[in-house]
Amino acid sequence: MIRISKLFIPYIILLIILGFKGELVIAFAFVFIHEMMHYLTARILGFSGFDIEILPVGAVLKVKDLDEASAKEDLIISLSGPLLNLLLAVIFYILFILFNRPYLHLIYKSNLALGIFNLIPAFPLDGGRVLRDILNIKTIYRRANEISIRVSMILGSVFMFIYFVSVAANKSNFNLGLISIFILISSIKEKERIVYLIMGYIIRKKHRFIKRGYVENKSISVFCEKNLLSVLGIIDKNKYNLFTILDENMTLLDTLYEEEIIEAIKAYGNISLSEYIDIKKLKNNV
Repeated sequence: MIRISKLFIPYIILLIILGFKGELVIAFAFVFIHEMMHYLTARILGFSGFDIEILPVGAVLKVKDLDEASAKEDLIISLSGPLLNLLLAVIFYILFILFNRPYLHLIYKSNLALGIFNLIPAFPLDGGRVLRDILNIKTIYRRANEISIRVSMILGSVFMFIYFVSVAANKSNFNLGLISIFILISSIKEKERIVYLIMGYIIRKKHRFIKRGYVENKSISVFCEKNLLSVLGIIDKNKYNLFTILDENMTLLDTLYEEEIIEAIKAYGNISLSEYIDIKKLKNNV
């Protein structure tokens, strides 16, 4: 399904008024090709179902079950679009050198700009996912996501600062201002969705387990004074997680399962593990 952002039509009208016409058609044609490359790569890796949302600064592909992808799979999918644009830029540059046609140079510039732009490590661009995937290979998802969001917020703020400086110098770049706003808004939304995303992982993991008949386990030892949300944040989306809760002397207090953590948050809020264990003991003694 293709969805168009509410801001897309007014933005296009404004650009046409400012004098952009043929360039827009070529740019958005290759944006669509870029997103289809993501889709084809996802299909090759076994993922299905997709939406394409057309935004003022491009388009975003949303694959139905992409959240189940491993960090390496998501990295391959995220890189496929920009790498295609860079490859097309090389091809059309060679064609321009050979035939010296202005439209070939325009296609070359459009693809080069799309490839480089999408590799900027900020959300909702591919570069934001690429950075998170690379970090996620080395650390837990929540930590990788936090660092990626921080980098994205910094870049969005830098772009906004540059935009205001250019306005002050009477050399304003409307696109740069719009891009900085989208990066900042997307970064905030990405930060807000992390807890709900992890809960969704656990629900989908159950369906995967029933379908496959097995799931790999992961055991983690956690200090009893940590709170429930901090434990939720270290859940591995591709494994079934068991948490051994230890006190300051590394004495085993209890073993908790991932779904139990979510139920505890729903019932008691973000209390500490030691508080939750005490509640469990009281309930068992009643």
